[in-house]
Amino acid sequence: MFHLLYIFFRALIIFYCITVIFADNLLFGGGGYNAFYIENKLYFIGSYLQDHFYIDLKDLSLENGTIYNAPRISVDSPPNYVVSKNPFIGGNSNKKLFFIDKKSTYGLYVDTFNTELNKWETNNSYKGLPNEDLSFDRAWVTNEATGISYSFQGELSTGVVIFDTINFVWINSTSNPQNLFSEDTFSIPGCIPVLLSSGQILYIGGKLYSFNQTLMNRILTYDSIKDSWQINNTTGKTPEERTGHTAVLTSDGRVIVYGGENNLSKSAIPYLTILDTSKTPFMWSTPIEENSIGSLNSHTSVMVKNYMITAFGTNSSEKGLNQIFKNIYKLDTSNLSNYKWSLLFKYEVEQSIPISNKNSSQTSPITPIQTNSTSDKDNASFNNFVSTRLSTRWIIAILVIVIALICLLIFLIYKFILNKKI
Repeated sequence: MFHLLYIFFRALIIFYCITVIFADNLLFGGGGYNAFYIENKLYFIGSYLQDHFYIDLKDLSLENGTIYNAPRISVDSPPNYVVSKNPFIGGNSNKKLFFIDKKSTYGLYVDTFNTELNKWETNNSYKGLPNEDLSFDRAWVTNEATGISYSFQGELSTGVVIFDTINFVWINSTSNPQNLFSEDTFSIPGCIPVLLSSGQILYIGGKLYSFNQTLMNRILTYDSIKDSWQINNTTGKTPEERTGHTAVLTSDGRVIVYGGENNLSKSAIPYLTILDTSKTPFMWSTPIEENSIGSLNSHTSVMVKNYMITAFGTNSSEKGLNQIFKNIYKLDTSNLSNYKWSLLFKYEVEQSIPISNKNSSQTSPITPIQTNSTSDKDNASFNNFVSTRLSTRWIIAILVIVIALICLLIFLIYKFILNKKI
């Protein structure tokens, strides 16, 4: 019997290792990541079950074909209650990542990750409150010169939510774009914000629930200086409407729109399209793509010098199955008519190393620091909520052990019955 137990637990250990590798392969890549370029580092912040990590580009030249082959560096996991899907950059030197979480029961939380110290700063105090309910899956954009961040919640009647990342103050907008659309249009989910140097925020793409209006040739625009809205009409060949795309701004005023799906859940055409905001009116164009990687959906993109870094995402195959992408690519945008793709990082299983941080704190707050405090009952509920949120690998490990113990119990009962019959 002891010999059988020894063999069983040896098999259990091997099975656990395989399971952890499988979990890393399953959870890495795909949709849900946000990319940020801070101090020569490319940060990739995943959603709830995904890892947070960065790759260091300090000694890597993007101009040549060098592929980043060093391990990805894991950063501290967020506090267990953080579920924000769209963190944003901010702070005095734009080296902090902000996470806004709002739970009706637990209140509003402003947490930050300090990329200089690799340290979480949880439950930061703030002044004021946003005038509208927040949705944690809406995109933010930050004016890095002022530290002010903006999020259009998608509802035409509410406008934008504004947060001062330097002074930790909520600022309420008094305008909304409802009068720019027909009465039967209430929201524009899926649009991507792009902040121009003029202070205008363009909302690219999205899904408009109206048959007589389009979004790609009539760009919804918020003037962050005047707190006003307008529609910017465009010229050129209008690309298909899309969601799940990315839109980034080059230093010379080009908005690079890539990927996404149209209203039929097919890859939006063209895959890559350019909006030149240096022209009046704005003009669409379709460049030549060299070494095209096809179209991605729910990926992430960020500009690094003359390169758009694009990572992860999915792509619907002809059979209707979503292919998960795990690599990181770069797009050379220096040639205005010819854009060239190349591989920057190739995914390898368990190719990550942790970084230690004695100053890191992941202690979950008991109650959010805000104007309106929560009740003791809510605090108790929140503590219970936090305590039940375990890391993905621990959940997998527990499931593996439980299943293995059940199998062992069944095996022992079977052996006992078999021996009793003999």
